[in-house]
Amino acid sequence: MAYNSKKKLVVLSGPSCVGKGPLKQAVRRYHPEIKLAELVLCTSRKPRFKAETRTYEVHGIDFYFLPRSMLDQLDKNKFIVANVRTDVQAVDISQVRELLEGYDIVLAEVFHTLGRALMDWIKSQSDLDFEIKSVFLLPLSHEEIEEAVKTSNKPSEEIVYEVMKAKLERRAEDPPHKIEERARSAYKEILASSFYTRVIVNHAGEDDRKEWSDPLGIEAERVLNEFVKVLRS
Repeated sequence: MAYNSKKKLVVLSGPSCVGKGPLKQAVRRYHPEIKLAELVLCTSRKPRFKAETRTYEVHGIDFYFLPRSMLDQLDKNKFIVANVRTDVQAVDISQVRELLEGYDIVLAEVFHTLGRALMDWIKSQSDLDFEIKSVFLLPLSHEEIEEAVKTSNKPSEEIVYEVMKAKLERRAEDPPHKIEERARSAYKEILASSFYTRVIVNHAGEDDRKEWSDPLGIEAERVLNEFVKVLRS
């Protein structure tokens, strides 16, 4: 399939542990012909210990880990800032411009609040000649949630909370209070998927390391193929 020759910024969002990280890794591993750059966000949270590699996230590579007081004082003309649950994240506007000058595809993995702020900023700029693609990963389809509500008599929020809490616990990269916070936030995040142009259901979250190993499992391969279509379109 041929590439769309126009430059594009791809915004990728979804609840914590839904599989954004392994999906990005799979793109690089199985599609080296797709040349893309990734935004490095600023965040007020502390580096997370990654169970798979037994290392902590690295400043300047995974994120720019900055004190919240510094993020609260960022120039809003130079940074796009948004609350992310109890933390703050920011995008350096100059980084967006520079990467789009050197790459055909720039990927921004962001929380949905920052994703919407980024997309709104881009739409307001008359001098940026590129396309915006937005993808939201769902842990369950809306139909699956509705069916679970019928069979369990639990509200949708509780269904999603239980699924995401189990995933986060299996991933084992967050303390209990952060697992609770992220799992409780997931349903509200899912509601934000309506603002994204493409929604992909992914049952193989970051906890399912076997699915994302080499070779990919059936579910991971399907999700990868769907995401690659977006990158190529």
